[in-house]
Formats: sequence, structure tokens, C-alpha cells
Amino acid sequence: MSLSRRKHRNIQNRAFFAAIWLGLLAGPLCVGQRPRISEDRELKELDLGAWDCRDRLEGTAKTPDGLERNRLKNRAVGSSAGPPPKEMDTAAFLRYVGALDAQTQGKRRKDLVPAQKTELENLEQQLVSLTGYLVLAYAGPPESTNCGSTDFHDWHLEVFAQPSDHPPQPGDPTPIICEITPRGQNAIFRDGVRLQSLAAFIRAPDLSHESTRHPARKIRITGYLLWDDDHNGSADVGPTILKVSANKYHNPWRSTAWEIHPVTKIEVLDDLDPAPPAVPSASSGAILAPTASPAPTPEFITLMRPVTIRIPYGETILPRGLRLQVVSRSGQGINVQYMGKTQTIPADAAIRADR
Repeated sequence: MSLSRRKHRNIQNRAFFAAIWLGLLAGPLCVGQRPRISEDRELKELDLGAWDCRDRLEGTAKTPDGLERNRLKNRAVGSSAGPPPKEMDTAAFLRYVGALDAQTQGKRRKDLVPAQKTELENLEQQLVSLTGYLVLAYAGPPESTNCGSTDFHDWHLEVFAQPSDHPPQPGDPTPIICEITPRGQNAIFRDGVRLQSLAAFIRAPDLSHESTRHPARKIRITGYLLWDDDHNGSADVGPTILKVSANKYHNPWRSTAWEIHPVTKIEVLDDLDPAPPAVPSASSGAILAPTASPAPTPEFITLMRPVTIRIPYGETILPRGLRLQVVSRSGQGINVQYMGKTQTIPADAAIRADR
């Protein structure tokens, strides 16, 4: 080989390995540009026409089990002409699926014998209504059922038998999981459902827990039974939370692989507004002492897009999904409380969360 050709080959080799090295360096940066979990902290109206997965009910699953499971998760959530849903609390829910649960512990769909498969198919066609307390809600991660989208994601609702004044922690019972899908979210949003006003805690994208400053609400969730055999191992399923892992997830994190998915309806069953005090009648002869007027109930809004605000040392960006207390409204926008200061945000950047 001539000297000039040898030099040319060496230059090509160096360029080839340099390209590989740059690719390895750039790869994590490119991946890091897309958040693993959505910044959403509240339901909103979705433009499903902008979603390339809208008509792909099987998502991006590759296995027969995955294709079947995704079709069930993405089934239509319109009104059903069938029998009314079965009403149950968390204990009744676990009893209802308990027999098949005991037979299929640790198994996947492909492992079931024909009799078990027939029973599974029967259960997964049923609408049920579950009553419990919504302690925790959060945006789900990208999943094959939604073609790996970050923006079009499921909402995970952790429903417990009793309310809790703290996020799930070791020693607590595990919840029943219910999931709102992108295809069903708009109908639930239009019904006036706001997770910030129902859940005691919202899990943020960094997996920290944000208090909503009110107790978990008692709710009724209606939807289809689904056996999520993707989460049927001992690390996922158990009666009691044993630990919080280094990745901040609690394990086990669910009472059963059975869940309500998709959710079709959410109803509030309690009333947090205190009843007005009894007032003696004039004929009773009681002396009516003057009473102080009750303080107005605070109003909150949720940001639907990032908003840049001025702060003493420059600027900062308030993230989408942030819940803020309203101070007042003006022609310039909505005045909210943030870090002990009043800030004005555009009215079109927020939706009313609750009072």
C-alpha cells in the first residue's frame, strides 16, 4: 500500500472512531432533552388530533400479551348499555378478584390455562364502581400503550380504604390502582373533575410528593376491570408497603395486579364544606350573640403552560401544572401568591382548580 493511501486510510479510521465517540457523548444529551415523566399536575383538555397514537389502540407493543393488554387499556370509555356497574369498596374489590388472583400469582397472560383465560376474559368485560379515598395521583411515565408519549400519558390514581395525612410510606397498606387514559381524559375533565381538589398528594416528575393542603377526598371511580399482568410480581403486589427504594418508588405499591383501567367516571362522595352552625329561633328566647363572618374559601388555579415571572434576582419560570392561590384578578391577569409574594400571570395560562 502506498504511503499516501495509508495516510488516507488512517484519516478515515480516526474520523470513524471520532464519530462514534461524539455519538456516545451526544446520546445521553439527546435523551435528556425529553423528560421521562410529564410536568402535568392536573387534568386538562387534550387535542387528540395532534397525537400520532390516537388510532393505534395496540400502541407500540410487540408481544401478543402486550397487544391484548393495550387494546383493553385503550378501549372506548363511552356510556355502556349493559348492566349497571358492580358497587364495591376496596375490601370487596379484593374479594371479587381474589379467587383468580390466587391462581395467577406471579403469572403472565401467556401462562394461563384455558379455564383461567376464560375467567379472565369474563372479568375484563365488566364495569365496576370502586369507593375509597384518593390519597395520591400522578402523571404516568411513557408507556407502550400510549406509543411512548410523554405528553399523552395515563393518570395513576392510588385509592385507599382510609384517608392518610402523609404520602404512602413503609407500614401503610397498599392501594388499588385506577388509571385515566388520554382517550378518556377529556370527558372526565369536562365533568369538572380536578385531581388537585381530590387527591391529598400529587407526585411530581422528580417523584417527590406535593401536598394539596386538604385531606384525601372520598370518591367513587367507575371503569373497566383490567388485569395488569405486567405488574404481577412480589416487588409490585403485596398487602403492605415494605420500603421506599432509592428511586423513590414505594414497594410493593399495589394490593393486586387488578385495577380499574380505563376510568370512565369519577364522583365525589364527601362534602368538605362545614355545615352552618345551628341558629336559635327568635321564639326560643335565646340571645343571639354576634358571630364573625366566615373567612372566604381560598381559590386556586393550575398553570397550563410555563410562565416567566420577575423575581428580585432576575427571572424564573413557573412550570406547567403548578397550583397557586389566587389573590385577586385584574385587567392585567390573575394575581397569585408565590413564595410569599404576589405575582401576576396571564389569564389564559391557567385554569381554575378549585375553591
